[in-house]
Amino acid sequence: DAAARAIRKGDPVKLPAPAVAALKTPDTGALLTGPPLRAADRLAALLSDVIEAAEGDGTKEERAGAEEAADAIKDTRPPTELHRRPGLLRLAPVVLRAMRREVHHGSPILRHAIRLAAVAAVGYLLGRLLPLGHGYWAPMAAVMVMRPEFSQTYSRAVARFGGTLVGVFLASAIVEAAHPGAGPLAALAVVCALLMYLLMRTGYAVAQACVGAYVVFLLGMAGDDLGQTVFERVLLTLGGGLLAMISYAVYPAWETPRLRTRLGDWLRACGRYAAAVVDQYADPAERGRGDVRQALLATREARVAWQEAVATARHEPVRHRGLSHAAADATQHTLAQLGRVAMLLEAHIPRSGATPVPGAAELAEALRRATDQGAKAVRERRVPDWTPVREALERWEAECRAREEAAEGGAPPPAGTGLVRNNVALLLDALEDFSRGLAS
Repeated sequence: DAAARAIRKGDPVKLPAPAVAALKTPDTGALLTGPPLRAADRLAALLSDVIEAAEGDGTKEERAGAEEAADAIKDTRPPTELHRRPGLLRLAPVVLRAMRREVHHGSPILRHAIRLAAVAAVGYLLGRLLPLGHGYWAPMAAVMVMRPEFSQTYSRAVARFGGTLVGVFLASAIVEAAHPGAGPLAALAVVCALLMYLLMRTGYAVAQACVGAYVVFLLGMAGDDLGQTVFERVLLTLGGGLLAMISYAVYPAWETPRLRTRLGDWLRACGRYAAAVVDQYADPAERGRGDVRQALLATREARVAWQEAVATARHEPVRHRGLSHAAADATQHTLAQLGRVAMLLEAHIPRSGATPVPGAAELAEALRRATDQGAKAVRERRVPDWTPVREALERWEAECRAREEAAEGGAPPPAGTGLVRNNVALLLDALEDFSRGLAS
């Protein structure tokens, strides 16, 4: 409150003494442990940063007092444990596991590695067979422009060819007009190298223009024929770009045909997360297990994979093959809504030892099975059917009404029964919206 008040009024922060004393207490580590302690340390660090940022226009003494309070809060945090960076031998198993995860036909990383190796070998052989003096320029250009995504490879190939064309012709015009000697050519080459590093972040085409001019000036110092140098540079750069494009046509790694697979994976992960949350209401004693957290992390990974695939597919010259842009947007919105409902339900999970919600386990199992089947239907280009979830919810509601009538005037239903009923109904609505969006 004091920091917010100071920011609004433009005055230095005046922290209340009791608040500073509470933050400076030395027994925080004894009062809090584990995640609460880490959260408290992080909040104290953020508060210290806020106080330092809100300097205000007060007197020098007031600003010094605010800085002293911020330093006092910062200094009371326990020192973080430093970890040594693992050596190469310890990283070797990690690298091998990462490589094994990518050794499958659908891996874009494996496909890119194969394309890169093949293009480098073919480009080198073509460079050796062609009667040109700098045949290595072709494989070098191909390797430099290739990226796992087609859109990046295409844009870099065009930028490299265009930049090279501009650079070599500008440098050729300078050489033909001024006829500089070795010294001026060396100075011009150095200037081009400096410009390349200076303008590298402005765009790949600009950097390649500087590189092309640098090569012309450098070879001019060696006495090479200018016309032959320009011709070889342009021709081999174009050949390298064409090799990169041909590699995508021969061995593509399009994300567009795999969009349904990514969407099915996300649907399955969301369903398992929602089922894990509902399952906690059926057995609150097992609340400490990590099923919910693991399911949530899997949902986030599936969502990120879907979003990256959609972003890549939008720039690919491939038809949608059964999943239009409208369907992708609609299903993404509904799955995000499903995740929000599940997170809301997770926020109210009863504490350990609470009375279980009868029938919640059956609802969770119905959600899990239905979303697994729905994910399979999405991959097979079918519209999922959520009748099993609807029937399970109707049976559970009927059982709840029967129990309430039997216990009329007696004990109330377990805490969370109404919350589960309402949120599972919202989950069902989101799943049905998903099917409608997929069919659009």
